[in-house]
Amino acid sequence: MDEVVETSTAPGVLPLQWPLVGRQGELDEFNAALDDPRAHGLLISGPPGVGKTRLADEFLAQAARRGRTVGRATATEGAHHVPLGLLAHLLPPTVTDPHADLAAVFNEVTRSLREVSGPGPAVILIDDLHLVDSTSAALLAQLVDTGLMFLVGTVRTGEQMPPALATLWQRARVRRIDLGDLSREAVDTLLPAVLAGPVSPRTSGRVWNVSGGNALFVRELVVAALATSKLVERRGVWGLRGEFATVARLTELVESRLQGLSPSERQAVTALAVWEPVGLSMLEAMVGADALGALDRAGLLTVRVEGRRQQVSLSHPLYGDVMRATLSPLVRRRLLLGHADRVDAYGARRREDPLRLATARLDADGHADPNLLIAAARLARYAHDYREVSRLARAAITEGMTTEAGLLLGEALHISGAHDEAEEVLARAQAAATGVDTALAMVVQVRARNLIWGLLREEEALAITRAARDRVTDAAHVVELMLTEAMLLTYSGRPLEAIEVARAAGNLEEPRARAVRALAEVPAVIAAGGCETGLDMARRAYEEHAAIGEQIAIAHAGIHRVFEAYAHTEAGRPVEATAVAADAYRTMTETYAGNLTMWLAYQLGRAALLCGRPETARRWFAESAARSQNLAVASPRRLSLSGLAAAHGLLGDCDAAAAAVAELDELPVTAFGGPEHELGRAWAAVAAGDIPRAVRVLLEAADLAASLGYRSGEAWLLHDAARLGDPRRVVARLQALASQCEGRLVATYAFHAAAAVADRPDDLAAAADRFELIGANLLAAEAATAAAHAYQRRGERRAATGLSTRASSLAKECEGARTPGLVTAEAVAPLTRREREVADLAARGVASREIAARLYLSVRTVNNHLQSVYTKLGVTSRAELARALDRPGPP
Repeated sequence: MDEVVETSTAPGVLPLQWPLVGRQGELDEFNAALDDPRAHGLLISGPPGVGKTRLADEFLAQAARRGRTVGRATATEGAHHVPLGLLAHLLPPTVTDPHADLAAVFNEVTRSLREVSGPGPAVILIDDLHLVDSTSAALLAQLVDTGLMFLVGTVRTGEQMPPALATLWQRARVRRIDLGDLSREAVDTLLPAVLAGPVSPRTSGRVWNVSGGNALFVRELVVAALATSKLVERRGVWGLRGEFATVARLTELVESRLQGLSPSERQAVTALAVWEPVGLSMLEAMVGADALGALDRAGLLTVRVEGRRQQVSLSHPLYGDVMRATLSPLVRRRLLLGHADRVDAYGARRREDPLRLATARLDADGHADPNLLIAAARLARYAHDYREVSRLARAAITEGMTTEAGLLLGEALHISGAHDEAEEVLARAQAAATGVDTALAMVVQVRARNLIWGLLREEEALAITRAARDRVTDAAHVVELMLTEAMLLTYSGRPLEAIEVARAAGNLEEPRARAVRALAEVPAVIAAGGCETGLDMARRAYEEHAAIGEQIAIAHAGIHRVFEAYAHTEAGRPVEATAVAADAYRTMTETYAGNLTMWLAYQLGRAALLCGRPETARRWFAESAARSQNLAVASPRRLSLSGLAAAHGLLGDCDAAAAAVAELDELPVTAFGGPEHELGRAWAAVAAGDIPRAVRVLLEAADLAASLGYRSGEAWLLHDAARLGDPRRVVARLQALASQCEGRLVATYAFHAAAAVADRPDDLAAAADRFELIGANLLAAEAATAAAHAYQRRGERRAATGLSTRASSLAKECEGARTPGLVTAEAVAPLTRREREVADLAARGVASREIAARLYLSVRTVNNHLQSVYTKLGVTSRAELARALDRPGPP
């Protein structure tokens, strides 16, 4: 929802009053009621902490802005027995006796209200309306009934209204809003406004999940996380380090919510805190239906229907956290074992029962039956809870290494970033897999992935895969290991070889084998220019992979959504790519928030770059870089840092771009997507004003891409070189790639470069049209700027003005992007490429002699170019030049 109240604060300094978000529908309803002569009030009902008072205060503020007379009062337990005590400060001075006749009081208040009334009835807010004394309730009811007052009230869910006021609501004179918790989208909007800066999607998701969307809990979590340095700003993006702690303030809030529970009600809440969800029938047998009914009415429970069963959970995660913190170890042990015994007595029939039994017995006694532990670890693996997999599998192998326990533990360690330990465990598991083809094939697949991604030992990964392929005898496992080899080739930066090996496997009947082949083949096909073919393959692979269910030693089916987003971007559909990746990101569970969401964040950054939204790209690349750093995987981290540097470069942030490149250079060189690692370096050079170096970097990276078969990446790099003023050197290559690559993006790149070389304004304008249709607004703005210059050179002033205006409009959609292609839109005569290079360096305070050295020119030539620039832009100094070019200026 749109932000309603704007705040201004320094990053990390919280505003006194937080913005109101996610409540536009309620605000619209209030304004409609205020305009409706039949409506005399609005009641806001909801549980504690949901934001009733904050919303009511905004209602009052809006009424005041509309010229209404306003007032507010807060009812309390202490004033509940004092007649008119609540309203004392709002009553006329002539009403001094709290025991005065109500009719006399009503007449006096009526006279006073008529004297001060504005364009409509006075709007009076009564907070905690359920605590109003009976005399005040009767007076308020009469004032509302006679149309002299528009009542805004707040009331807690489950509380009884005073009879005099309840009749107003029942007769629809006072409308009612049942206020719920904030949505995920509202929290996503709220946090950046509060922190005065972008927030990583993972952090926003954690705040929403832990708080349940309760506005008060959100506030307390953020305040506590800032105070304890759990919430920190890195690379301009706020993110969470570790997990939220249950702080004293939150504990007090939750405990106040749980005050007054009967012993049986508290027993139910405690049981759920230790072991949730619990079947409704089992919980009823423990505490009785009356206790559950009372908890349900109080809003403390959530009941979810699963088939023929009803599962009960606490309505907010924090309730369980606080209750568990109050339990002694012995009490917790007794509750865990008692509930485990009850589940056993029911036959442990549910699919998840082995997991719940194993974790309960492990938590209670520190050990459990190894077979139960392995079964539980398998279930945790299917749920992608790798932390729990590690704990359970470690406990299982204390009795001795088995192939399955080692496989489960090794895979969990690999995915969690503990690559050295994963290699040690998987090597032992492989040694234990003698004579078992299935176990050997699975262990080798996971071990090979760990070697290539975590330890960067590509040749060793290929060697153990080929050796295992020679050893197994089952045809299905031979094929799966062959496809694993293809996957290793893809992620070793050899897409064309990977495609050959994957296709040599022939027609595959086994769904798992088809899923493994897709993991290797689809990204290779897209990288080689087959984006439309790859898109179809990714969609089909996702459906097939999801249909076979969760399996060990294979990536999550959601990886095909990553490939789908990748294909959309390379085809020239960044808007669709964003929709696919954002949807997949939202649906990923928090326990699987590791490598898959890392790749989704990366694809969202790439799509944002193509759209010309560098600020959005910066946020996603920072998220991806942080995730890849946590998982200790160098290749995706290099890609993310390169994208981050490119986003900073597009924003003109020289220092931040250079810092991202420096961090990238500290990492080992990796092959996957290698040419694209240089994209950030090029744009960092642009931000520093060294366009010739940027072009050299791009052309060298494009040559590498061509040698490896990364055709779509080659086209991106070549077109960026064209954008920086060197289209003549790349146009032939782009035209050749356009005939090799599917989709409209590369063809549009080639068209734009050809138009720039020929200096045809009509074609440049058409290129702007094509880029805008794609959704690439920054590229469209640059093409429109070039078209305006070309028309200007031809003396077609009207056309030049129109294109210049269009370029400015498009650039406004690009989040502050500052690129050479947008420079000089206001010049009387457009600058040449060389003049732009000289002007950009001079505007940054670089001396003429240094400019000459960088550009391989004489100092006289530099000064001649600079004089021409001054004339064209109508400036007389480098400081004025910096302002004209929107550059930082001389130090």
